[in-house]
Amino acid sequence: MELRDVWFRYSDTHPWILRGINRTIPHGRSLGLIGLNGAGKSTLVKLLCRMYDPTRGAILWDGVDIRDLDAGQLRRRIGAVFQDYMTYDLTAAENIALGDLDAFDDPDALSADRHIHAAAGRAGIHSRLVGLPNGYDTLLSRRFFPGAEKDPAVGVELSGGQWQRLALARAFLRDRCDLMILDEPSAGLDAAAEHEIHTALRRHREDRTSLLISHRLGAVREAAQIVVLDGGRIVERGDHASLMAAGGQYARLFTLQAAGYRVGPDSVPTAPAGERK
Repeated sequence: MELRDVWFRYSDTHPWILRGINRTIPHGRSLGLIGLNGAGKSTLVKLLCRMYDPTRGAILWDGVDIRDLDAGQLRRRIGAVFQDYMTYDLTAAENIALGDLDAFDDPDALSADRHIHAAAGRAGIHSRLVGLPNGYDTLLSRRFFPGAEKDPAVGVELSGGQWQRLALARAFLRDRCDLMILDEPSAGLDAAAEHEIHTALRRHREDRTSLLISHRLGAVREAAQIVVLDGGRIVERGDHASLMAAGGQYARLFTLQAAGYRVGPDSVPTAPAGERK
């Protein structure tokens, strides 16, 4: 995919959110995207999914402007996990199957179940779902049964972290997609769960085209290329080692986050060499 001089704002009266973005996401490679809140990361994802079109410039997929592609076909080629994931008043199996609607049409029910269970296993939620009163057929809601809060047989409510894993399972189900977008995929998970999920994601993303967005820079450091957005512009690009050596915004943010895990007098963060006065 290529972003060619992409500008975007929501209307003529709104400020520019993206300002002249030029970047290529090579086939089979991973791109990490970081930036402070309001930098334009989520807006860029919406453009890639064609929820909006660029105000100026173009986004090309294999050289074709995505505005010339059928939106439905384009989105079937993309798998995405967003930090504001959806929860549905459906069964556990149906919640995962929504990640790939073709799963509903599979004439082989056992094959469909295997795919759904495998996706849940990758996301680390399979054992929890199997243990529900009706297994994967358990309704993940009590909305339709007021007053039955103490009867798990009529519906179960998952925790936030469990819903996050289930949302990841939806993305894993789309293992045939050409582009995977991961927007804060481990938000809300504890440190151990975050490590487990990113290990699984690294295996799943291997040799696949992927875009990873995270405020936790440790999650993006292994991306083939990392881009830093600031004020709607790309201000830095490179891999982890080159960006740390450059001593710019990425290095400063990474150093600040790393300092939070240190104990003792060395926990006071210091600026990278390129920023020291």
